[in-house]
Amino acid sequence: TTTMKMKMFVGKTVEEAMAMVRAEMGADAVILSTRDEDGRVEIRAAIERSFGHKFAAPKFSEVRPMFDETRSQLSSSLRWHGAPDGFVHMVAEAGGRLGAGLETLGSLSAGLEGVLTFNPLSPHQEKSILLVGPHGSGKTTAAAKIAMKLSDRNDPIEAVAADFDCSGQAARLAALMLKVSVTNAITHDHLVRLVREADGKRRRLVIDAPPFNPLDAADMKRCSDLISRLNVEPVLVLAADGHPMDLEDNARAFAAVGCRRVILTRLDAVRRRGGAIAAISSSRLSIAQLGLTPSVGGGLVPASAMRIAQLLVAGSPEAELLKGAA
Repeated sequence: TTTMKMKMFVGKTVEEAMAMVRAEMGADAVILSTRDEDGRVEIRAAIERSFGHKFAAPKFSEVRPMFDETRSQLSSSLRWHGAPDGFVHMVAEAGGRLGAGLETLGSLSAGLEGVLTFNPLSPHQEKSILLVGPHGSGKTTAAAKIAMKLSDRNDPIEAVAADFDCSGQAARLAALMLKVSVTNAITHDHLVRLVREADGKRRRLVIDAPPFNPLDAADMKRCSDLISRLNVEPVLVLAADGHPMDLEDNARAFAAVGCRRVILTRLDAVRRRGGAIAAISSSRLSIAQLGLTPSVGGGLVPASAMRIAQLLVAGSPEAELLKGAA
């Protein structure tokens, strides 16, 4: 019997990170991916552990044809989905090694597990959530879904509109939640007070921030200043229906102001999803939730490697994808 262990190691240099890999996993560790940015090196590695001695594990050379076939299948699928070559190579290599011999869904899931991180939102957040993103990303719908579907009955998450420019954002949020009105912060100072009051009462908010243009340095400075004034976790909301390079630039811009997690929306509106997934991978953001329907009733699905794999494999039933939607 065998089991596969995967882990990410972080060091200041490649040598330091590799030393950590070898110390914990030994010389047989398989390097799935590396990333070197801003004085921080991340290495994802895997090791297969065997239990029992009844059968000897086959050498890699003996399973090479199976590995090559799996890698080829994954490469073809990811390229059809518009994923860039670098992402295709990393996922196909990891999937070929970790999922050789499995059906496509399993091997693709294994490959994605090697290059993506997942961190779904919890009903019991430590901090209130500030949803940020460019115009049209689906922040308002996401805020309504989180407040209506993710809230725990004993620990509700209250939706708040930060409609600083009086654009009707609060009215749209209220309409989505089938309410006459929702709390509306009309200035930065008002929002600061609301967050402080919620913290004092140990309540959590999901705040629909105004849109920020990732191409406008002054606008992103305003976004950064707002985040710095609030005791919140900024979470990026990003629509999947854009050019992969634009999505990557946008994700990196919001990661630079403090976002560590992303909600990927409008996945139901695009057929080729590889570029969006690759953009998130390159930005070092963890995927929190997936938006697979414009309906508020459909909720947001917690992200996982298997769900992403299902999105990239034709014929996955919608009911299966939406299981566990919050």
